[in-house]
Amino acid sequence: MPKLTWIFLLILQICFVGNTVGSIGDKSQVYNQCLTLCRNSNCKDETDFKEQPSISLILLHWSCKEDCSYICTWRTVDYFVSRGLKIPQFYGKWPFIRMFGCQEPASVLFSILNFYAHWIMYQKFKRRIDRANPMFYTWAYFSIVCLNGWFWSTVFHSRDWPFTEAMDYSCAFSMVLTLLYCMLLRITNQRNKAFVIITCGYVSILCTHLSHLWSGRINYGYNMMFNVAIGLTTVAVTMLWWYFKRHKLPYLYLIAWFNILTILVTLLELTDFPPIFWIFDAHSLWHASTVPLTILLYRFMITDCCYLKKYYNKSFLDIDDHHRQ
Repeated sequence: MPKLTWIFLLILQICFVGNTVGSIGDKSQVYNQCLTLCRNSNCKDETDFKEQPSISLILLHWSCKEDCSYICTWRTVDYFVSRGLKIPQFYGKWPFIRMFGCQEPASVLFSILNFYAHWIMYQKFKRRIDRANPMFYTWAYFSIVCLNGWFWSTVFHSRDWPFTEAMDYSCAFSMVLTLLYCMLLRITNQRNKAFVIITCGYVSILCTHLSHLWSGRINYGYNMMFNVAIGLTTVAVTMLWWYFKRHKLPYLYLIAWFNILTILVTLLELTDFPPIFWIFDAHSLWHASTVPLTILLYRFMITDCCYLKKYYNKSFLDIDDHHRQ
């Protein structure tokens, strides 16, 4: 009897899972009826409009089918709200006001601000740090990876296509993994064997993740899990470094605070609420919070490279004095 009960519960659970696929909004009768009417009246086919659309829709390649989906999303939202029902999601996402053809305008804006912060601080880093510094090219590589990542974040939040989604996920993972890679190289500075091992591991993990992502074996949930795992590893490694070196290297409080604040703002990703003013959701606010964290990270990078310059200059002076004696 207990065995039959477990089988029944398992079947019931499977039924519930099957019924919860999709979102209430795009499954509703209101939305689907609106979609049919809109396509019949506005579209020649799924791509072409009967009348010339706005320039923003043309530039960002909105099809007539996608535009009808946007129009019917808001008609469905109005229907739900007017009857005191909860705001529905559509295809797993909250409804956003479209601005200049961009699907998620706040995330686009804050992605651009993150790109700008990395660009400005990278230029400052290049002015302050000599190319002969042992960590110059390592951090320069990190900056380029981040600039590329925030570029694709901007593109993805402007237009959500399978290609832009894959580029956003892969570039976000590369940013998180590259930070771990750079920190490990810094902590094991001037150890050739460690450099080879860390670099081979970095390349292997990155290539494996990207191949799985592009083959469709990794979705958003798994990608987020990998990002969190790599991020927590970075936090653990750098906090241990801070703890053991905090008296010798007092400026390490910068990377410690970067870790603490990063964990705090990442908690925004665990929240889920309808966009404020139909613009600002939890994800966009998380993007906004990473802008000042970028400045904090570059302050650490510049200060640490300045320390390394003094350290190696002192080492060379000590060697010269030894030879003279």
